[in-house]
Amino acid sequence: MALNSSDLQHRRKSKSSSSTRTPTKSRITNGTSSSSLIRRRRRRSSEPSGAIFVAKLVLLSILLVILFRRFFGKTNSTTSGGHDMFYSSKGGNKGASVPSDNNSKQFLRNWKPKRPKHKNADPKLHVPSLDELELEERAKTREQRYKSLYHPKFDESHLGYDIYDCPPKPPPNYPAAWTTVEVLGNWNPNDVTTISPDRREVYQGLCYFDHETQYDRALAYRKAEKPFVMYNDLQVVKTARQWEDDPEYLHRVFGDEREFRTERSPNTFFMWYRLRGGKNGRPNEGPPGYHRPDNDEVEMTFGEWLEHALEKDGEALEDEELMNKAKKLRERRLHENNIHNNNKNKKKKGVQHDDPIGDDDDETKKDNEEEDDEETKRRNYYYFRLNADLKSASTDPMSPSAFIYEQLPFFDPTKRKSSEFYIVDPHQERGINCRFGMRGVTAANHFDMSRNTIAVLGGERRYVLANPDQCTKMGLYPKGHPSVRHSSVDWSSSTPQESWPENFKDARVNEVVLHAGDVLYLPTNWFHFIVNLSLNYQCNARSGITHETAKFIQECGYDMK
Repeated sequence: MALNSSDLQHRRKSKSSSSTRTPTKSRITNGTSSSSLIRRRRRRSSEPSGAIFVAKLVLLSILLVILFRRFFGKTNSTTSGGHDMFYSSKGGNKGASVPSDNNSKQFLRNWKPKRPKHKNADPKLHVPSLDELELEERAKTREQRYKSLYHPKFDESHLGYDIYDCPPKPPPNYPAAWTTVEVLGNWNPNDVTTISPDRREVYQGLCYFDHETQYDRALAYRKAEKPFVMYNDLQVVKTARQWEDDPEYLHRVFGDEREFRTERSPNTFFMWYRLRGGKNGRPNEGPPGYHRPDNDEVEMTFGEWLEHALEKDGEALEDEELMNKAKKLRERRLHENNIHNNNKNKKKKGVQHDDPIGDDDDETKKDNEEEDDEETKRRNYYYFRLNADLKSASTDPMSPSAFIYEQLPFFDPTKRKSSEFYIVDPHQERGINCRFGMRGVTAANHFDMSRNTIAVLGGERRYVLANPDQCTKMGLYPKGHPSVRHSSVDWSSSTPQESWPENFKDARVNEVVLHAGDVLYLPTNWFHFIVNLSLNYQCNARSGITHETAKFIQECGYDMK
């Protein structure tokens, strides 16, 4: 029954009157048991408590039903509109079950459970994004392709050790080696394209060490000055994936305006040489009977080099997508060049121009000559070079040197935590030398008088290696020759057994194919012949000299002092 204000007032008055209190006193004084009175009072006081409990239970049930309907009753209408199921977006789906007023939003935000923070939780741990998952899938695909194309010819039963699980210390006669006739006869350096289901059997004797699980073993081999390959170094892998997965990444960095020193050759063979000075104003022609190698140096933008490298890959693999990329780069380059040439003033005769078609000073050139010159460019092979040094990197943060050191912290002697394994002697650091190669390019066999660490950050390269104790069999040019420290033997000869010196046939070598993310440690004086199996990015750093093999080099007429 509903109560009005008069009823409440009446009850207050009657409750305060003396008549209401007198019977109670009389009942107590008339002999009524005090214990029974207490029990009756307890029963009366428990009745409203039970009612309150039932009311709370009903309210809680109603609240749970409302929450359930809000979050699960119309989930599809909320999520189908592209909105978060916990929030209603401004101007979002009108049929969404979550109200859009600020109070409801705040309530739901507060209600949403938070992920518990554990004391030992890794702060760097995160759920990978779709892009990261895609990159991971690409890396797995490349790894599977690599393993399917290049397979070690010999296993533990022949080598005496497992190249993927090498002993803690280098075994005797490590690394295994075979004659040049066996290795180069099995795989001619001119053959640079392998397409599945075909595969190559590699005369591999070098150990492979996982940076994450076999670091200590790799360190033992490095201290013993033995060559090996390090893989799964996360800081190397990070850069390799960035450069490998997006060919335009480096293009965006280096652009189409700045030119870099680039080696050029009408064929695949590149031989280092140095001709200093000259007499009577004439260039140095070298010693009597000397024939300068076919390769020379030009200035070229990264964009143009990328264009030619993509085209070589496209032709070899018959890949239309690569060919189209190269075509678009070429069209853009020529278009920008034409605009540049139309806007600039006529230059004096004899001044070198940036025009890739030809020299602007000769205005009598015919159209077909310009086309022929462009075709010559497309037939040539190019070896892009980029040398970085700490001084340039520190003084000019926008320089290519600064970019290389930022991208390759594992070669930066000032970042010892990142580079202590690869840069053994930071005081003898000599910069970072990058060589970007295209399919087919070969670098003549030679040795360097310092330890060398070589990282492949994109593509694939084949290295044929030889111990310094094979020096007398390498057919080296003598000291003072323009191509000092290099072999006079053409390792790419189509008929090697006929043209090679007799002792060179007995020289013992081994080989390894490196792909993106691999790092080759090469001790002082070790010989290496390089074959570029695709468009690739390689950077190396030197750090100090060791003398354990000096006696072998001295037998070849070289002094390491």
